Amino acid sequence: MASLNDADQDGEVKDAVEPQEQEPPECTQEDASKNEGLGNNPNFSLAAHEAGNPNSNAYISSDYLRYNPQYGKEQDGPTWSLVQPLPHIVRPGMRHGALPEDRKEDRQAGQDPDPAAAEKQKEQAPDQPNDGIFNTWSRVRRYLREPMAEWLGTTVAMTIGLSATLSNFTSSGQAGSYPAQCVAWGFGFMVAIYSTGGVSGGHLNPAVSIALSVFRGFPARQTPKYILAQLLGAITAGGIAYAIYHDAILEVAAAEKVPQSQSVAAQALITAPKPFVHLATAFFTEFVGSAILVGAIMALGDDGNAPPGAGMNAFIIGILISVLILALGYNTGGCFNCARDFGPRLVAVMAGWGGHLFRETHAWWIWGPWCADITGGLVGALLYDMAIFTGGESPVNYPKRRRKRALRVKTVHFRKKLGIGRKKTRDLERSIEDLEEQ
Repeated sequence: MASLNDADQDGEVKDAVEPQEQEPPECTQEDASKNEGLGNNPNFSLAAHEAGNPNSNAYISSDYLRYNPQYGKEQDGPTWSLVQPLPHIVRPGMRHGALPEDRKEDRQAGQDPDPAAAEKQKEQAPDQPNDGIFNTWSRVRRYLREPMAEWLGTTVAMTIGLSATLSNFTSSGQAGSYPAQCVAWGFGFMVAIYSTGGVSGGHLNPAVSIALSVFRGFPARQTPKYILAQLLGAITAGGIAYAIYHDAILEVAAAEKVPQSQSVAAQALITAPKPFVHLATAFFTEFVGSAILVGAIMALGDDGNAPPGAGMNAFIIGILISVLILALGYNTGGCFNCARDFGPRLVAVMAGWGGHLFRETHAWWIWGPWCADITGGLVGALLYDMAIFTGGESPVNYPKRRRKRALRVKTVHFRKKLGIGRKKTRDLERSIEDLEEQ
């Protein structure tokens, strides 16, 4: 008995000295995500991206979805929005098999589903409105929602910016300052992008829409609609700001004993190079500012780089606009947006300031806000894609053969729409077929 007790005691001592081996706990998905956040995943970026839906816990009435069937549904297509990472799409130039048989498969995939399955789904669907159209205006808005959002966003952004600029100039700095004016422009665009970015993308700038069309696959047929909406928004904003500060503009012009078009208010409504600034310097100033702006927008929309958290894109773009106007605005007024100059300039002409506003400084409004800003935006996007972006939706990353094919296809479509050069069009079509057979 003594030996048995001694053996039991020895066993207990051994167990106390040598702990028993335990199986490691299973690593759950939550633990894995924590490990990634702690750095166990070999991603050495200090700007990790973790976005969530801020409205995921919002209360939804049981009858709300019945009368608002569009709520919560997935988007029918991509949105090139400035408030979130840009979409990844397959463009003709990146499709490795853009051949007739591949296009046949694409057409088959896009055909209508089986009628029997569709009828069964229709029988199972509840008796409720499924189109979200309740009146005539809803029907109109359904087809004009994106352009109307661009118009509204541009109107809001430029009304804030123009009003702040007029307040500063007409008060001789008593009701504002140049830095405050820059902040107003940036925060005006920030508010506008937050307000409309989920619908139209919140481009609010023709240079941005054109750059997204060339380098990110934004539909080319939508680009003219967006630009027209942005110009109309700028005209609306110019009219609103002019109406608000009309009395102040008259007072300043009377005090200076000059026409309104020669008063300091003109410097607030329209942009122009300073008299001592060389024309090449003015062009280069707008070019550089627009290149930085569009290049930064491409970087913020690149989820393969290090995009900010959810909802921060518009805030950063607003700060960037403020900084660009503050840093580069002295030479030319800091336009960096074709619509920002054209809309108020047209309003000033309609207000009787004179058509010479479109001829001043060798027609600055054409080669400055239009040529310099658009080319600068394209070059800024090109430089970002050449240096950093690896996505296939950029023409920079097209295979050489696909790049040639995409360019010729666009040329053929353009010639067919205009009805010009039929012989040349047939030659281009044959060259496209030759490229597909290679």
